[in-house]
Order: sequence, then C-alpha cells, then structure tokens
Amino acid sequence: MNTLTVEHYFSSIHDKLALYRSDPEDNSCEHCHEFDELVIVEQGHGLHVINGKPLYIQQGDIFYVQRGDSHFYDELGTLKLINILINPVANFVFLQQTESLLQRFSVRDARCYTWLAPDARMQCNSLIDKIFSSQPLRAEQRESLFFQLVNTLLQAQSEVNHNNTRYKLHKLLNHLQENCFEEYDWNDLAKQFHLTPRTAFRHIKAATGMTPENYVKHLRLVSARVKVRETDMTITEIAFLCGFANSSHFSTLYKKVFSITPSEERRRVEICG
Repeated sequence: MNTLTVEHYFSSIHDKLALYRSDPEDNSCEHCHEFDELVIVEQGHGLHVINGKPLYIQQGDIFYVQRGDSHFYDELGTLKLINILINPVANFVFLQQTESLLQRFSVRDARCYTWLAPDARMQCNSLIDKIFSSQPLRAEQRESLFFQLVNTLLQAQSEVNHNNTRYKLHKLLNHLQENCFEEYDWNDLAKQFHLTPRTAFRHIKAATGMTPENYVKHLRLVSARVKVRETDMTITEIAFLCGFANSSHFSTLYKKVFSITPSEERRRVEICG
C-alpha cells in the first residue's frame, strides 16, 4: 500500500500545517499517510472508502483522517477536496490539545457528522486562504486562524438540525453503508428514519445519482473490491459474503462497474505488488 509522506507534502518537515487541493480528486488507489488530514468536500459527491468501509460524501461534508487509516475515493461524481494536512512530528507554538478537538470530526466514528452550509463554507475558505497565504505570517497569527477554522467547524457540527431531511438522509445513508449486505424492505426502512418512502427514494437518487437498490449494489461492489485487492479469499467466497447470489453474476456486475473482472483485478494487484 502506498504511504504518503510528510517530506513530499510539506515544504519542510518542521511545518505543522500544509494545504493540498484536489480538483478533481483522482486518488482511487488505497493509501495511508504519515500525517493527519482535515478534509472539506468543496464540490461533488462520491464514496470515500475508509478502512475497507464505503462512506458516502458530498459537498459541505467534513471529516478527519488520521495516520493509520487507509483509504481511497471511489468517485460517483467529480470530487473537489480541500485537505488541510497536519504534521504529527511538528508542534504548534501556542495551541495545545488540538487533537482532542479534531477527533470530533473523526471519520472512524459515524456519529461525528459535520456539514457546512454554503455561507459557513465560504467563511472556512476565507480562513484557509489566510492560513496558507503567500504572505508570511507570524506563528500566533497562523495558529489563531487555524483555531478560528476549527471553531467554525465545531459550531457547524453543534447546529446540525436532527429534524432536517438532510440529516435524516445522512443517517439513512450511513445505515446503508454499515449494513449494505442486508436485504431491505424500503418502506419499513424509510419509516425507521422518519421519512416517507417517496421522500427517501427521491433524496437517495438526488444525492447519489442511483436508485436505492443500485446504490446498495454499488456499496457491495466497492466493499468486494477491497476484499479482492487485500485478502486471499476466493472470488466465490467474496461474492457470497458481499450479498451476491453467485460468483458469475458478481463478476458480470463487477466488470460493468470497474471495467475489469475480479480475477483480472487480483492478477493486476499481484503483478504490481
């Protein structure tokens, strides 16, 4: 697995912060990194596969990826990301215990949902531009701006309206991601999240570009792809584990989505590895 290094992404190994913007995001290869990163989805939507689990992300979402996490992006649309990189071996001069604040956005915990409305996203973009301005800043200035950014994100997290349809949709999508190998009665599932079936169907289709059934099928395929690449399980075992009736049907769908069969995928990994 590829490891992204501090030396490559930071101007100096002594810098605490660095910025990486992807327009569009094209890192579809699983990787980990020596640094942490705070990610803002600036545009688009897609699947973020984190530690082997697919997670739907869309414009305005915030999440914190830590060293030790492995991930990649499986695009459903055109993702544009803002990545604030945080060097664990360098220290802030004035700020203390920022790690505990950033943990509140951890991608490892599905409860850490944060979404930025357009006005809050503009405010964050302004702060990010100032933090990483080409004009030199004193340490206290840069750290003050970074603390303002984190506070803005924390405020957005605390103001999430749990009765909002967007929040309900997030919880529903999260449930599907965590339980994508199950069979669903969509009417019962919509009621479970206090949505009408029609509203749930419409919002899932608008968010992902897929019907609920096709979205779950895509989640299964993405999960299966990780197992094809990372495990020694047979293709048949993976097919059944990921909810497919037989390996032939699984291979047909896999090639349709990824333009390669599971067996060809595994041979490619073996050659590259």
